[in-house]
Order: sequence, then C-alpha cells, then structure tokens
Amino acid sequence: MSAAPADARIATAVQALGLARPKVVALDGGVANRSYRLRAAGQDLALKLTGESADALGANPQSELAMHSLAAGAGLAPPVVLADPARGFIVSRFVTGRVLSADDFGDPRLLLRVGAWVAALHALPVPAGLPRVDLGERAAGYLARVVAQAGDRFARDLMSALALRRAALPPPARPAACHHDLHHRNFIDDGARLMVVDWEYGGSGDPAADLASCIGYHDLGEAAVEALLAGYGSPDAALRARIAALGWIFDCLWYAWNAAAELAGLAPDPAEQARLAARLAH
Repeated sequence: MSAAPADARIATAVQALGLARPKVVALDGGVANRSYRLRAAGQDLALKLTGESADALGANPQSELAMHSLAAGAGLAPPVVLADPARGFIVSRFVTGRVLSADDFGDPRLLLRVGAWVAALHALPVPAGLPRVDLGERAAGYLARVVAQAGDRFARDLMSALALRRAALPPPARPAACHHDLHHRNFIDDGARLMVVDWEYGGSGDPAADLASCIGYHDLGEAAVEALLAGYGSPDAALRARIAALGWIFDCLWYAWNAAAELAGLAPDPAEQARLAARLAH
C-alpha cells in the first residue's frame, strides 16, 4: 500500500476519475483511514484513503475491494467506481443518507433491519482466493505485539485467557462472507435500505463473529440482541451459544486493536479502552 501523502493520492484519484476541479470535502469518522466526498459535474463520489498504519493493523486492500464489490452487487454497499489497492484508495458512489449513531442501536426496528442486512451478506458466496479471517487469531497477534513493544501486563494476561477460550471453541460449521467491523459509523441509512462501508477487514469468516462484533460494539442488552437475531432469522441454539462465546473474544480483539493502534501513533478513545478493560476483567 502506498504511503504517499493524502493530497497526492487525492490528486491521483481525481486524475484517474477524469474529474475537472471537483469540490473535495473531508468526511467525519475513522481512526486509521480518511474519507472525502468528491463532487464535480454529474459526479458525487466517496474517496477512502487507507491509512499508513493500516497494513500493520491487519487491513487487506485486495480483500476490501473483493468484499466491497461483492456486497455492492447485492445492494448492500455503495457501488465501486474505481480502486487502486497498491496506492491505497477506493472510490464508490456517495450515498445520501444518515450515518447511524450508537443510540440508533437501541431501536428494535433498526436492529431488525441490521440483522436482515447481516443475513443477506452471509448468504452471498465468498469470493475465491480470499484469506480466512479469524478474529481470535487477529486478537492474539495484536496482543503479542503490545506485549513485545510495551511489556503490558494486562495484555499478557489477556493472551493466556484468550488462548484458553480459543482452544475451547470449535471451528465454525461454515465460513461466510463477513464484514468483521459492524460499527454504527459504517452503516448509512438512505431511508429505504442500509448500506455499509469500510470493508478492509472483510473476508471469509465465522458468521457468529460478525454478529458478535455488532453486539459488542454497541453493548446490546438481551432485548436488543433478540431483535438483531430476529432480523437475522432467529438462529438456533448452537449459533446463539457460539455468538455468546465470541463476545469476549471480540472485546479482546477490540481492546488489542486499540492498543496496537496507539503503538502505531493513532489515538484511540481512552475511555473506550477503560470500558473494554473492565468488561474483559469479568
């Protein structure tokens, strides 16, 4: 992935798109990446620039393009217009709508729609050749880096606990096309349907892990989880148990990613880290 400055990559994308003097507006959100709205005559586009630390944090631009394109073809993500993984950018149609908030995930009607969106994604065929994404393995890798670079005792304790939980969890019954980062900031509601962006952690994965990520990010209570799973299609007891088992593993991944991101020079929310540490300690 190119480490060229943002301005140079914006100029490269604009030239490749053939846009004449577009209006460029920075979009909110994103710890590791930056996104911009590009508007010119007849064009309204979203440009995402991959951050310099993305490779070290596990982002895969080739998988991102494959998964984003797959989802876009099913109406689950904005259509891709142009992508250059080597230069670290992807351009899609700009979706006019509302980026969801954390409070939205307290609305059972919205959770039904989110569950249905996840089910539609998991029903798609996994693109050939994509590496398998194991959230527990990713968490272990981040923790090992944090222990090696910072000597973090809590991270060392998490490594031991994570190893035990991973050993007790059998492989998933089937892999599915997964997003793996179902945070409210990645959902856009245009009023008729949900669109999801930021596919850099997408790939072949455990469908229960995708649901666990959505539950964990939004700290969903029992009633909210039931609404999400009703939208998904009321999974059986085995899948429910797997989602519950993956909840702690996802929290561990989230905490470990934040810790690794801080070592890479990014600025995760310290209050968020404190909440995660408290959850993981129980």
